[in-house]
Amino acid sequence: MKTWTMMYLLIWVAFLQILIIMFPILGSFPTYDLHLVVGVAVIGLAYTVYSRVSKTGCPARIKRITKTTAYLGVFQAILGLTLYLFLRLGVGVPFTGLINFIHVAVAIAMITQASSSATAFDMWEEKEFTLPTTTGATGTS
Repeated sequence: MKTWTMMYLLIWVAFLQILIIMFPILGSFPTYDLHLVVGVAVIGLAYTVYSRVSKTGCPARIKRITKTTAYLGVFQAILGLTLYLFLRLGVGVPFTGLINFIHVAVAIAMITQASSSATAFDMWEEKEFTLPTTTGATGTS
């Protein structure tokens, strides 16, 4: 699978993960368990994308964005596992609402970061970037 395809897949899988929690239409199926499985897929995709992009000659900014996305995935796992244990054990922790809010905010940030890097990488790979040219000592084009 091409790198840019995996980048766009990451966006949609992360979006699906949010929908699973927002609209638990699977009846008695354990929604949190499905969310956990899809979360592992998101982290795997984020790391794979980061690993592949870091081996290319693309601009450093794209590499930094994919690295940040992978790190956000790890942070998501920590937050998500904490919430999962709290919910499964029925432990009422005072900061559960705050942890949940941060978990959702980071998920949206991941989609934003993944979208940005996917578009930029796709443009770089297709040679759609143009470098400014200067003529003469005045720096005008």
